[in-house]
Amino acid sequence: MARIREWIAQHRATFGRIAHMLEAVTLMALMMGGGVGAGYALCQWQARDQLAQQRGDHQAEIARLQAAYSQTLAVLTPKVAEAANASALAAEASVEAAKSVKRATRPAAPAAARPLSEAERQDVNRDIEAANRKVREARK
Repeated sequence: MARIREWIAQHRATFGRIAHMLEAVTLMALMMGGGVGAGYALCQWQARDQLAQQRGDHQAEIARLQAAYSQTLAVLTPKVAEAANASALAAEASVEAAKSVKRATRPAAPAAARPLSEAERQDVNRDIEAANRKVREARK
């Protein structure tokens, strides 16, 4: 037992230095671990904040695009209606033109082909002019 006490007494300074070095290493590890933990927690907080901001930006962009789409539809709706009306007028004009052509080309009496009278010719011309007028109006 005396040998052990002598050995401990002989190396007491070494044990003190080892204890101080162990304490320093432990403190360094704790400081590094604390810094890493605090940095990780800060990054998590900032990441959550960034994701919330990004989500809000996405929602704002979606709302902006929907508003632009609504405005576009509001502007195009009257033009589409006008185009539909114009095509309906053109269809009516083509029907009338077809009727007038059909009347003009109606076969005469089987006996002989006779020329159109002045009144018939004026009716045909009036029908053609009306059809042309409707086509022009439909184009506007």
